[in-house]
Amino acid sequence: MSAIDSTGKTYVPATYRVGAGGTGGIWLGLGIGQVAAIGSGLLAGILAFTAGASPVLAVLPLLAGAGLAAARAGGRPLLNWVGPLSGHHAAAVAGARGWSAPVPTFARNAEMPRLRLPVEFGRLRLSACPDDPSIGMLTEPSRRTVTVVFDVCGVDRFPLLDDDERDGLIAAWGDSLAVLADTDRALERLQLIERACPSPTVTTRPATACDQTSQVDLLHWQITALSTRHDSRLAVQWVFPRLDASVLAAVAARCQTVSRSLLPARLLTRPLSADELARDIATALRGPQAGSAATTTPGPVSRRREWTHVVTDDTVHRSYAVTEWPSTAVTATWLSPLLLCAPVEVTRTVSLHLQRVPPASAARVARTRRAKAALDQRDRTRLGLATSAALDLAEVDGAAMDSELASGYRTHRLAGLVTLSSTKPDSLDDAARELVAAAAASRLELRGLHGQHDTALAATLPLCRALHRGQA
Repeated sequence: MSAIDSTGKTYVPATYRVGAGGTGGIWLGLGIGQVAAIGSGLLAGILAFTAGASPVLAVLPLLAGAGLAAARAGGRPLLNWVGPLSGHHAAAVAGARGWSAPVPTFARNAEMPRLRLPVEFGRLRLSACPDDPSIGMLTEPSRRTVTVVFDVCGVDRFPLLDDDERDGLIAAWGDSLAVLADTDRALERLQLIERACPSPTVTTRPATACDQTSQVDLLHWQITALSTRHDSRLAVQWVFPRLDASVLAAVAARCQTVSRSLLPARLLTRPLSADELARDIATALRGPQAGSAATTTPGPVSRRREWTHVVTDDTVHRSYAVTEWPSTAVTATWLSPLLLCAPVEVTRTVSLHLQRVPPASAARVARTRRAKAALDQRDRTRLGLATSAALDLAEVDGAAMDSELASGYRTHRLAGLVTLSSTKPDSLDDAARELVAAAAASRLELRGLHGQHDTALAATLPLCRALHRGQA
């Protein structure tokens, strides 16, 4: 595929490999849980046969373990449903599906107010930076983390640029990530958020009339009802040995470093103030109407967990995880179908988590991926199984990752989430079908996080919280 640039020369757009995660599993594509299930079934069968059980009964544990590891339901192995099912039913038994906050939901502590949020959000405190009161900070003393959310300008013009300009901006973004990873050792996580939400100014539909003024009012209402606002956020989280006054005062300088690092990629960033951050969280939890108020409380009054969704006040949320990234090279506009997807009357939020991997650890991962892919290929040949193209790609990815590290780029663990939110639960089904189709056009595979929508919602908000402890 080629294009003609402004100078009349033929330009071939660059291609990129995204989310290379190796072949998955620890042996022949099987994860550690699947191997453990099969091994436990085999061990139980051997013990049963040794104890005098008939061969038919002795083989039943092996079949059960193999079925648990290999059988799939809802696009996932049965073994992967054990955690969500046990957690969902344990919460039901303990009466923890529901949560409510005392009113007001915003604790009025002038020094550092604690946000009244459900437990999955952590014990967050919202305050202004001591060195620059215009910067709002989210701190969590138990984890010794400080999170600042930036409003990002410049993303909206990306689809309008020429191919060479888009590739130049992506290269500049990679350089910016490398600079941040190398210069700020306290930087723990970056979270990119793109939110498409309905206009908060929709009024009551005007009555249909024949006069020209009424028709103009009706047309204006229809345009407003169908309009969508796109917001881009960058959440940056630092981890410190301790949280004291000197550390918090230095956050302003770190924010300046982040903003300067993103300028080569033509991204203008501005830290949100404490009030703006409160309104941004309120918008994500309770809809655009909550965030449009002059003063608002960020947290909901109530939260209720269900298997297929989570409800905060009157807003229903349903989350999806990106389980498969493109296995082949893509161009710069590969995410356009997903980012342009804006279902009517539904807020769609895309959240990408980037966690820095130290260069030494990344080099070991690259070598391990190459060696593991080669060993898996030999094991499949020895067992009489067909070779896999995925293993060939994993070996190529390992070599490419090693080459990028040598060129000065830095590796980040990548995780993606998409959340649909609406005050009308019936609209989520149609929006989900539209979202899955858009993700498929972007060569992504989405999986509904049933039983985990509460923690997924917390991971979607600009709080730099992982879906699971220890997972990027």
